[in-house]
Amino acid sequence: MPANLQLLKRRIKTSQNIAQIAKAMETISASKIKKAQDAATSNKPYAEKLLDLVSKAMSQTGKKKFNHKYIDLPKNKKTLFIVITPNKGLCGGLNTNLYKKMIEVDSPNAVFITIGKKGEKFAGKLEGELYASFPIGSGLPDYATIIQLKTLLDELIEKKQISEAKLLFAEFESILTQKPTTTKLLPLRLEKVGEELTEEQALENDDAIFEPDAESFLLELLPQYIETQIFNALLQAYTSEQAARMMAMQNAKNNAFDIADYLTLSYNKSRQERITNEILDLTNSQN
Repeated sequence: MPANLQLLKRRIKTSQNIAQIAKAMETISASKIKKAQDAATSNKPYAEKLLDLVSKAMSQTGKKKFNHKYIDLPKNKKTLFIVITPNKGLCGGLNTNLYKKMIEVDSPNAVFITIGKKGEKFAGKLEGELYASFPIGSGLPDYATIIQLKTLLDELIEKKQISEAKLLFAEFESILTQKPTTTKLLPLRLEKVGEELTEEQALENDDAIFEPDAESFLLELLPQYIETQIFNALLQAYTSEQAARMMAMQNAKNNAFDIADYLTLSYNKSRQERITNEILDLTNSQN
């Protein structure tokens, strides 16, 4: 077989192999999205009930001076960014968009704690300090990571090194849209928690009974509230990663099949042209 036909045949085989790999990765990401959405759905009632309890306890401490380390942070200190990124690429422009968001918030007064290898590598190139990093894993987020991260968060607060803390992650809006966003985690503003309460809900909050009292209850509840906020961001980031990877692999699969079809057509045309030329040469030689 002529060299150019052999080359076309190899390229066709390569394109088909790439398409099969991309299709497999697309299928894996699709199954992971379903698991992530189920986890988010399962976590939602707990998060809503926790917010409801915080709102009720807050209603009974609103007129009093309530001190807590998550509320009374020092002024003019550094800002902590908890950045959640994938461990790997092959997820379209998701990592690039997260990098752009990190550049926006970067400054000498920024402190980064990263979850995911991509964020860790990029944070090392910025002006801000990379304080710690955690792996994100390839499966559903592990709650144990939240506990370790909150330990570091409490350490920074107790050392009075930060004035505020923010979450930076990709918010899942749909399969087609994942929006890099920054949300405020600390300091807590209890007057903002449940501020959309109806008059009936406000009366219900006033009637709630806490033992020994609402202040003591909040002291125990607020750390769990912070953990839930971080865990929700992790679920959102994980779902966004899988959605972005599924769409990227779907596009890669389609492009690879298109290239294989185009090369197959070129192969057939070249082969037919060569056969025709050989017939003409044979006919001319006989004449």
